[in-house]
Amino acid sequence: MILKLKNFYKSRKNFIHFENVDYTDVFDPYLDEKVNNPIMIIGEAPGANEVDQKEPFVGMAGKNLNYLIKMSGLDRKKDFLITNAFPFRTFDGNKNRTPKAKELKEGAKLLLKEIELVKPRLILLLGNSAIKAFSYLPIENAKKVKSFKRNSINEFKFPFYTTKIGVTYHPSPISFNRQDIQNDLKVFFKKLKNQ
Repeated sequence: MILKLKNFYKSRKNFIHFENVDYTDVFDPYLDEKVNNPIMIIGEAPGANEVDQKEPFVGMAGKNLNYLIKMSGLDRKKDFLITNAFPFRTFDGNKNRTPKAKELKEGAKLLLKEIELVKPRLILLLGNSAIKAFSYLPIENAKKVKSFKRNSINEFKFPFYTTKIGVTYHPSPISFNRQDIQNDLKVFFKKLKNQ
């Protein structure tokens, strides 16, 4: 699985063609250390920090995510595979931007392939872009994810297996600075060990 996943990550840029996208490969550097069927965390898209380090969630949102993972009692390197709804950095000028709907729709095709390879025991959708991208997956029941409540974990059937989907907030500094959202994220991540 690991070799197939590495090859998949290196080939993704061949399937997406948009302007104002940096096609630098950004993926979890700890693939060789993963448990089978890890928890998959899906964020929005890599930013400038992630492109520089070629690793997802290394900026301020990444620091917040590390804090939450630590609260879960699980190990980022082994228990989680961290990825994004859109696999490449989207930008305007030198600033990061939210991926557009058409980008998320194309990214969703790649996301489905990634899920097929990993078969995570739990998928965590962090924020609106991840939820939207998941709803674009080219499978029959993908849109129902939009009806899942925040901070909930729900059973979900893919054509190739059944798993659970967790829906919560993105740990960006803007949302994490809101005490209510930060508290919700802490409660949510503390539950993960029992999933």
